[in-house]
Amino acid sequence: MKRVVLSAIMFVMFAVPVLADVTCVTGTYNFNGVCSKPTPEQGLDLLLKGNAKFIKGDLELLKKYSSQAERKEVALGQKPFAIVLTCSDSRLPPEIIFDKGLGEIFVVRVAGNVVAPHELGSIEYALEHLGANLIVVLGHERCGAVSATYGAYPAHVEGNIGSLTESIYPAVDKIVAGTKAAGTVAQAAQVEECIVENIKQVSTSLEANSVIIKELVEKGETKIVRAKYDLDDGKVSVLAE
Repeated sequence: MKRVVLSAIMFVMFAVPVLADVTCVTGTYNFNGVCSKPTPEQGLDLLLKGNAKFIKGDLELLKKYSSQAERKEVALGQKPFAIVLTCSDSRLPPEIIFDKGLGEIFVVRVAGNVVAPHELGSIEYALEHLGANLIVVLGHERCGAVSATYGAYPAHVEGNIGSLTESIYPAVDKIVAGTKAAGTVAQAAQVEECIVENIKQVSTSLEANSVIIKELVEKGETKIVRAKYDLDDGKVSVLAE
């Protein structure tokens, strides 16, 4: 874990106090007149405040931090404060729903927001080498990957799509427990329960399958947050741990 320590030292060396009206570099924020990387708690607050702006249609930071000047700055390096593991669904691009610009969040996207070695490696890279300290596992309402898993249950989906649904199957199996609900409305509600359970199982698997993530969480240097996005109103809700 020497690289984590070195990254932290380098960040401190280059974190320069600024006046309250001076814009901080991408990936850092002004806290009491000092530019610094947000703590996990501050980072979550920034994401949720950005989501509140998205709901109102006021994408202030996305526009600001996607400017030509900002693009040139982040071309030289990145300091994302958060990692968002989410679904590939085209209706929930994290940078937009959290009102964040270039270089602020490190996004890992795959259908069903599942994790395999490639996704874990990407998350570990952002933690160790880029200095991110918050992981948000973000599922969403009416997820197609979860619905496909549920629709085939108790059978398994074949082919490449099956490699995704196989990771979601344990969550569906736990909720359904061998018997699907009766009726369209009840089944739709059961799918939403499966979506929440999948988010929980994925978040738990991060520590279970990564020594790096487990160690950082135990030290309090990284926080894992479970969240769900509502397609209808655009709101991101944090789930209970």
